[in-house]
Amino acid sequence: QKRVSIFAGPASEQLGSDVAQLLGMPLNSMAVGKFADGETAVRIDDTVRGKEIFVINSTTSVDHVMELLLTISTLRRASAKTITAVIPYYGYSRQDRKIAREPIAAADVAKMLETVGVDKVMCLDLHNDSLRGFFSPNVPVEHLLPGPVAAAYFHEELEQSDQDEDDSSNGEPKFPKVTVVAAHEGQVYRAKEFRKVLQKLSGHDIDLAFISKVRQFPGQKAYEPYLVGDVTGRTCIIIDDIVNTGNTMTHCIDQLKASGASKVYAWATHGILEAPNKIQKCEGLEYLLISNTVHSNQLLPDKIKKLNVAPLMAEAIARSLYNQSITGILNLDSIGNKHGEGEDDK
Repeated sequence: QKRVSIFAGPASEQLGSDVAQLLGMPLNSMAVGKFADGETAVRIDDTVRGKEIFVINSTTSVDHVMELLLTISTLRRASAKTITAVIPYYGYSRQDRKIAREPIAAADVAKMLETVGVDKVMCLDLHNDSLRGFFSPNVPVEHLLPGPVAAAYFHEELEQSDQDEDDSSNGEPKFPKVTVVAAHEGQVYRAKEFRKVLQKLSGHDIDLAFISKVRQFPGQKAYEPYLVGDVTGRTCIIIDDIVNTGNTMTHCIDQLKASGASKVYAWATHGILEAPNKIQKCEGLEYLLISNTVHSNQLLPDKIKKLNVAPLMAEAIARSLYNQSITGILNLDSIGNKHGEGEDDK
């Protein structure tokens, strides 16, 4: 503990506190504010010379980006041994390709982080895994995926809810017929990985479907959602990485209910909710599960639940300190199938 310090910026102060507590360490002291002219002010209160530093801060706004950059710069000038930026939500991640005369902002943020002296980066569910390539080989990027944790959450929820509704004759909980639905073409990989975990945990076949979100030309806002797959009479779980305005999510929910789905749930890692009441008013939705990567002071409605990803991040930091594999945290091979898997070993 003497050689390690953990700091949390304003965007992730509560999450950082949870991570530090799980690691059995204090959250180190820093002050972040603004000068009279609006410039960002950062002050590190604790000695960091020769220490391994972890800075936890989501970059959900320009202010939060500047806070992270100046914090890293301050730590570098204070002679920290290594600095790892733990970024629960990597802002500007959706600007990941060149479109006309627009910046590739995700790459520009990566360049700025490198310039101020970051040594390593940890991110949670990047919009596109290729964003890791925006950093040079000198700055390794760990990509943490909370999808398996969410799948375990829904497994318990669906097993319990179905047991409450209809106890099976043999006393075992009955699992509903489930279809995992990608919110659009870009979410098919996430949906496949989510389905793989849920199928292993439940021991039942889980279907896969997706909703087409193809627009006729770049920049077009309106589109007609088209469901690929059969969801009639099935419990659906929509998979997305970011929910912002809620338009895509509500379109998906309406499409699934119109196609005969019995129940609709949703999982999105990053809840940057502009209008949470829009989700609350969606009659076809049971609830939306989001993680706590994005801090919000507003009270969330009943149909939006939060999953704490602090244990996942704490485990990743602990493994990093002992040079252990981070990608192996959520190893699917260690998940046993409750319905017959491993019977040959008896």
